[in-house]
Parts: sequence; structure tokens; C-alpha cells
Amino acid sequence: MKNYLPIYANASKLRSMGNAYIVRSLEKAGLKGIVPSHGDVMNLLFRKGICNMTELAREVRRTRSTMTVLVDKLEREGYVSKKTDPDDSRGVLVELTAKGRALEPVFQEISDGLNELIADRLSKEEIDQLNALLQKCVD
Repeated sequence: MKNYLPIYANASKLRSMGNAYIVRSLEKAGLKGIVPSHGDVMNLLFRKGICNMTELAREVRRTRSTMTVLVDKLEREGYVSKKTDPDDSRGVLVELTAKGRALEPVFQEISDGLNELIADRLSKEEIDQLNALLQKCVD
């Protein structure tokens, strides 16, 4: 049987490299209370403006309980607010506060830096191929 474990090891190393870059960038920007796992939540809210918790969890591939922890921390830090969904009294809507929206340029700069980490190592064709293969593995 072939050993495909290096794929997982390399994917893990790439993720660690990206997370280390994000942490350094957040520290450099003077942002406290935000960790790499908040990035997917914030970026989705930058795009959509407002989301319910179920949609957030599905879109960023986290459990609802994990999403609750992430969103609660962002709310305590003043980056998001929560309110009851008028269409579903059991549902919760999450949206960025002015403080949270003000972070969009910082998050864009971090995203650009993450892209550069890959673009410095691979051609566009290699990036497209790697992305397609990884997407195929996780779908």
C-alpha cells in the first residue's frame, strides 16, 4: 500500500506557516483578541454583511458550537454584534460593528500576504492545479 501521509504532513505544515504569518501580521497591526480561526468568520461577514449562525458554521466548515465560541469572542472584543433573527426566533444573526468593519483593510493586507507566500513558491498554473487537487480531496 502506498504511503500518502506526506500529503497530510505537508498540508499541515502549509497551514502552520499560514497561521504563523497571520499571527505575526495581527500582532504587527496591534490587534488583540483575534486569532487565525476568526479570519474565515470576519471575511464572510465582510462579504455578506450579516449572516445567521447556521450559515456561518456551514460556510466556514465549523460546528455550530465552535462557531458560537468564535462569535462570542468577537462580540466580547466589540467586532461583531448578535441579534435574534426576525424570521426565526431561535436563530441568531451576526453582523460586523463599525469597529469590525474598520478591520477590512487589515484583513485584506493579511490575505494578500498569504497569497504572496504561495505565489513566491509556485507558478500560477501550479497554484491552480494545487488548489483544484486540494479542493477535490476535501469535497
